[in-house]
Amino acid sequence: MRTARVCPTCPTYENAKCVIYDGDYLSCLDIAPGDSLEDILVKLNNSLTGHCWSTTTTSTTVAVTTTTTTTTSE
Repeated sequence: MRTARVCPTCPTYENAKCVIYDGDYLSCLDIAPGDSLEDILVKLNNSLTGHCWSTTTTSTTVAVTTTTTTTTSE
């Protein structure tokens, strides 16, 4: 990441719009060199929505049958 030379929104401090990604293209997240940190965070959030926080509950039912045999002697 690098800081933009001329920041369009904050002349005296940095924010997420000022931090520019300059790495390789990340195809699975559609993050490209030149994207701002703000844009990257939105793309990350969108890619995780519905995947990261969902839970799956599985239940198993087991049936047990017992047979009792009684033998009597006379």
